[in-house]
This record gives sequence, C-alpha cells and structure tokens, in this order.
Amino acid sequence: MIVVKKKIPEREFTDLLLRTQKIIASKVSITVTPAMDGNQFETFVFENMLEATKGSSFEGCLEQTGTYAFPDILAGGLYGVEVKKTNEDKWISTGNSVLESSRPDDIETIYIFFGKFGKGLETKFRKYQECLYDVGVTHSPRYKINMELALGDSIFDKMGTTYDAFDPKSIATIQKYYRGLLKPGQELWWLGSSTDAGIEDRVVSPIIQSFKKLGAQEREKFIQEIFAFYPEVFSKSRYKFEKAAVHLIVNYNAVSSSLRDIFTAGGKVKVKLVKKEQRVPKIYWQFFSRATEVKKIIEETPKEKLAYYWKKQSVKNSFEEWKQLVLEYSKSQKVDMKVLLRESFKNGKN
Repeated sequence: MIVVKKKIPEREFTDLLLRTQKIIASKVSITVTPAMDGNQFETFVFENMLEATKGSSFEGCLEQTGTYAFPDILAGGLYGVEVKKTNEDKWISTGNSVLESSRPDDIETIYIFFGKFGKGLETKFRKYQECLYDVGVTHSPRYKINMELALGDSIFDKMGTTYDAFDPKSIATIQKYYRGLLKPGQELWWLGSSTDAGIEDRVVSPIIQSFKKLGAQEREKFIQEIFAFYPEVFSKSRYKFEKAAVHLIVNYNAVSSSLRDIFTAGGKVKVKLVKKEQRVPKIYWQFFSRATEVKKIIEETPKEKLAYYWKKQSVKNSFEEWKQLVLEYSKSQKVDMKVLLRESFKNGKN
C-alpha cells in the first residue's frame, strides 16, 4: 500500500465514495446484479472503488484488507471503508465487533458502504458512527447498523459519549449504559465482566445445563453467592429468587425449574440459637450452615461489585452493610434475624 503523507481532505474521500456509488449504479442499470455473499460484495465494491480513484488523490493508494480485518478497505492511510450488505429490503444489518481489535491506529475516519439487495442492488454510504444504533451479540458484542438512523440517535449519543472518545478495548461504558436499562430480574449475560463494577471474568461453557448437572463444588458456591449477593432472598417477596435464577444462567450456564426448592424445600428445621434449639424455615438453616463461607465471599468481593448487586451508590463496610440489608429484608419474618446473625458469626463459627 502507498501511504499518502499529505493529508487528503475528507471531502475528497466522500467524493470518491460518491463516484463509486455512481459507477455501481450504472453497472446495475445495464445488467442484473445477483445477490452476493459478504466477501463477494466487498470485492465488488473494492474493484469499483479502484476504478473511481483514477485521476484522484487516492489513485494507487487503495488497499483491500484481510477477511477478519477492520475496516475492509483502506484509503490513503487516513480513511477506511467497512463494507456491509443485506439480502433483505431494508437498511439494517449486524455490524462489527465493538472491540475493533484489528483497526489500524492511523485510520482517522471510517465510512460504511452498504448494499441492499432486496429489490435489486441499492447502495448507501455514511460515516460509521452515525449509523450504529445499538449493540447486539453473536459470539461477542457487535454493533447494529441502520443506514437511515437520525442524527443524534446513535448508540454513542445514547451513552453520552462519542465514537472517537469511546475506548473499544474497554466496554465499561456500554456495560454501564445497558445496566442502567435493566429491569428487575434482568442481567447482561454477555457482559458479565466489568471493569467499572470490579467484576472479574468468569469463563463458562457455551452449553446450558441443569443445575443438578453442576459439580458439587459449583452448586455449593452458587448457594453461598446467592446469600452474599442477593439478601432479598430472606424477604417474603414472591420475586425474591428472580435474580438468583439470572445469576445461575449468567455465571454458571445452568438453569433450574425448581430453584426455590434448593433454598426452601423441607419445611422448618431445628437450629441451635442461644443454647437452645428453635425451628426455623429451611432457608435460614441453609444460610446458618454456610455463614462463614458467605462472610468470606462478602469480604473478598470488590466493593464496586457488591454495590452493583445491592443496588447501592457505594459500599464502605461490606459485611456490616450486608447485615443491615438482611435485617431490612427479613423484618417481616417471624425469625429473629438479629439473633440468627449473631449466633451464625459468633467467634467465627457457625
């Protein structure tokens, strides 16, 4: 590739794209252009763009990159073109990975050149960031493209940032935006790790399985985490296990048709409190028998992550704040939770 040292104005680059569009349109009007796959259309655009460079500042300065590179075409060392197409009669498609790991550092401006084959080939081109309206997921977070998106409605506008300011190597901004849209019982299963929430990556299998198929250690760890991260399980709410169900899917790739039974099945059981046995609902025994492990998880979990799980602005004293939440959620229960907590953690023993 020949790199042009002198900066070519963006207007000349958009003129190049316009000439490419006109050349393609003239060829389509002469002969029927069959639907192409993505690679074929990319090459088709590149070849016609090469033709359009003749006599321009970009002549001899065009390069088609590799199959997995971003963007697909480089021009003059400054500009890039990402080629997209759809066989449907609409200007919407799935775009590239949010991470943009293969983007050259010196490329300043990228445009999308889009082909719509729904009723014969039509094309549009537009600045890349202006038509990215959302983020979806296949094997990784990917942008969604709408070539007719109104100005000011891009995903970057929604997040309160710009494409140029956004760091694709860290998706914390996207995570923060989508977490702000979550409703009770929802979670971002494909963005389970977060730098802004202090959440470390947890690699899980792509295969969904039953909770019963998990190993004994994983099942036990899950139960301990639920007590640590979701103290609302001590409440009377009928929705108190919804977050636990989501946690099971997101972090363990598992589901359970009887999740509540894991914590509550078996009616009341005896627990020794203040030197005498008392009958308490099974969930309290489940916690009582794991109190030390639950406390350890709370104390070892980053405060930012606890704040996210507990829906708080910040956390200063993890364990004490967790106990206050437990007391608040269990205040309508007949169990004296103050006594249960005191006895659970007495001298560091259960």
